[in-house]
Amino acid sequence: MKRYFMRFFIFCAVFLMLQGCGAQTQETASIPVGQEMMQEREETLRLADSLDRAVIQKIDEAKHKITFYNLSLGKSYTLSYDNATGIKSRHEEELVVGQLQVGDIVEVTFVKDEKRVKNIWLDKTAVVTENVVNFEMNRTARIFEINGQQYAIDAMAPVFSGGEVLTLMDINEVDTLRITSVDRTIQSIAITNGHGYVRLVGAESFEGGWVEFGQSIIRKVEKDMLLLIPSGTYEMLISNDGNVGTKSVVVADGEETQVDVSDLVQEEDNEDKIGGIVFTINPSDAVLKVDGQETDYSGVVNLSYGIHHIEVTKAGYSTLSRYIKVGQEMANISINMEEADEDDSDEDDEDDKDETVSGNSAIAATDGDGYKVYIDAPEGAELYVDGKYIGVLPTSFNKKSGTYTVSVRKSGYKTRSYSLEVDDSDKDVRYSFSSLEKEEDDKDET
Repeated sequence: MKRYFMRFFIFCAVFLMLQGCGAQTQETASIPVGQEMMQEREETLRLADSLDRAVIQKIDEAKHKITFYNLSLGKSYTLSYDNATGIKSRHEEELVVGQLQVGDIVEVTFVKDEKRVKNIWLDKTAVVTENVVNFEMNRTARIFEINGQQYAIDAMAPVFSGGEVLTLMDINEVDTLRITSVDRTIQSIAITNGHGYVRLVGAESFEGGWVEFGQSIIRKVEKDMLLLIPSGTYEMLISNDGNVGTKSVVVADGEETQVDVSDLVQEEDNEDKIGGIVFTINPSDAVLKVDGQETDYSGVVNLSYGIHHIEVTKAGYSTLSRYIKVGQEMANISINMEEADEDDSDEDDEDDKDETVSGNSAIAATDGDGYKVYIDAPEGAELYVDGKYIGVLPTSFNKKSGTYTVSVRKSGYKTRSYSLEVDDSDKDVRYSFSSLEKEEDDKDET
């Protein structure tokens, strides 16, 4: 009997051990929900043979092709896609190709020999900031600032425009950008709205006056100037000594548009046209100057049609300096001044109210002590600095520290612009730019 119970006890123990092993095996075989995506990607890799982390450089839906830019190698490659290509958002939602955008950081699997995409996953860690304007950038230190927030620019971060890979120097202050960053480090920059060029023809009678495109760009009219303007459609206004005229202008990305203003003949009674402005300024005891003259704004301020400079000052507040357009019988302008920071200077910066009123342009007027900025190439091209004609390359201009927009133009070739950051070192600096690309067709005048 004792032997029987011993055998029974051993049988039960073995049975329980086998049950435990079975339970353990069953638990290991189960798939946690968090690993489903990993298994899906592993399955995809078995069907594909390559995996890459890249940025979308160009999408050609007509040819069913996508160009990717490898962030670590700094190289571009193009793959085809079809209806079997899987695309998922940062939230694992199914997408179509039309929902992808240039500058998106993705993880892509593909069949290398066939140059065919299998799957595209948008990077979950990436943060996209759309419609970036009024930005500041230190290209040397690779620091980018948006609304007071600073970002580092990755050493391999590409700049995209029209399917091309550009450099930080190709970004102009009037451009609109799409920024993609990870952990406050910019990984890619896409120019979503670039710039074109406007040349005024027959503008001799307007020289010394003003030309305006929208509310943000107002420039003094000078001889042989080349204006860099954001791409778009404008009702251009040009004025000088009471003579005011308008023209509809379409500015295309990278193209030069010539606008003939010789037909805007001065009207005899234009000088007598007066517009009334009602200023509402907070605080109400601030000082208003119009075209350099202190002005009483307790009632209607009468000004001749055209462009006028206003300046509003008060101790303890940041000085406001801007240009206004008078072109109707009556208008209202409201101004709310901002309290100055403790380290703000009360002194006026004459350079900030000089010849340009555009987004974030600012050039410090540090005396360069006779040093020069030399532009050596491409030879034979015209050089413009902040819209002003300098000469034919190779040539130079006086060195002053600040950021400059340099445009290089040659008949029959596409004009290019670069942003130069010039320091205040006691030495000359030299730049050479790449050859200009030939134009396909000449553009007609507006």
